Amino acid sequence: MGTASIRLFASCLSVITGIIYARFLGPEQYGLYGYVMSIIALLTLPVTAGIPNLIIREIANFQLEEKWQYLQGIISWSRWYVLITSFVIVVVSILAIYYDFFKPSVAPLLLIALVTIPFRGLLTQQGAILNGFRRPVLAQVPSQVLAPVITLALLFFLVFNNSELTGEILIRISIVASLLAFALSAWYLNKIIKQESKIEKPKYLIKQWHLSLTPFTLMTIIGTLNAELASVFLGWLDSTESVAFFKVAMQGMILISLGLNSINSVIMPQVARFFRQGDLKQTQQLLTKSVRISSLVSLPIILVLIFFGQFAIEILFGKEYLSAYPLLVILCIGQAVNVLMGSVGLVLNMTNNEKYSLRSLLITLFISVVLLVFLIPNYSAIGAALVVSIGLILWNVLMAIDVYKLTGLRTWIM
Repeated sequence: MGTASIRLFASCLSVITGIIYARFLGPEQYGLYGYVMSIIALLTLPVTAGIPNLIIREIANFQLEEKWQYLQGIISWSRWYVLITSFVIVVVSILAIYYDFFKPSVAPLLLIALVTIPFRGLLTQQGAILNGFRRPVLAQVPSQVLAPVITLALLFFLVFNNSELTGEILIRISIVASLLAFALSAWYLNKIIKQESKIEKPKYLIKQWHLSLTPFTLMTIIGTLNAELASVFLGWLDSTESVAFFKVAMQGMILISLGLNSINSVIMPQVARFFRQGDLKQTQQLLTKSVRISSLVSLPIILVLIFFGQFAIEILFGKEYLSAYPLLVILCIGQAVNVLMGSVGLVLNMTNNEKYSLRSLLITLFISVVLLVFLIPNYSAIGAALVVSIGLILWNVLMAIDVYKLTGLRTWIM
């Protein structure tokens, strides 16, 4: 409940900031901003991809077995991994901007936004460590509460002072919020590490961690690509206005995924522990409860968005964004299946079956890219929404089948 409350609060903040962005920037500028941030999300992938799943699983196991030296090792190694990878990505991106790889309208904003990459990476790493120590509520606070609150406070300050809002200003606000959230997270994490473990000289299983990280990384990259490629392809093949409509529709998905994401944050280390101990009965009970609770939270939101979404868009975002309503309905259908199928990817990842998650995501990515190329030129943002929903349904079904075959566990609602 604590994690769900944090997620709900963060989701509300995200929707409020999205409404302010859309109203004060207009479809063209909002679309440009959304396009740049989608590019940043893709560039951040090599930095954060796979790190949370690996950290949570390893810390849960090392703490259970009291292997303190290896626990300190995974913490230290993951931090340096994030910093070094961030540096490489930023340098490569700057070179791409210098050689005109991006459009002139996009390049200046993107250059500023690159600063957020290392902060995003470190926040993700620190949150995963806290979650591994079974602090799921506190793990969410810096990125889900503090950063959005700072962002919203700065936005209200600018709005009430009649300052002009532009994409560049929004990105600078995001940088300040990420920096402050990172500082608080680092301070608190240091206290938790001292409480939950013994400080010993780190030992490293670098080869083993890299081998485990590879499928986790590919899964995260492919999963994020499935979500972000639609925006990037819209900006590339269609118009920034289409990106704006798609981003407005995606605001509803933030609320729908609240229940499942909150529960996944809580049960992730528990699934790893129970399965490691061979307690399949307790693992199944945990999964059954989790999918029922997430469905109870999410399905009413889906129904409200389907039947009253048009009214909500007009009131919150303005009439110029009503074209987002058909996209919202399509995305709701995909999210309904996602919720009802439960924590399919989580179970595969926490039971050392991540290669099967990877296979399902690769199949989904290939089909999604093909469909995006064909559907966006003909159906614009509606085509993008269809592809996202098809992808969600496909990978959930494929992973659920693998979970049952490999572990005998059932993730779907029953």
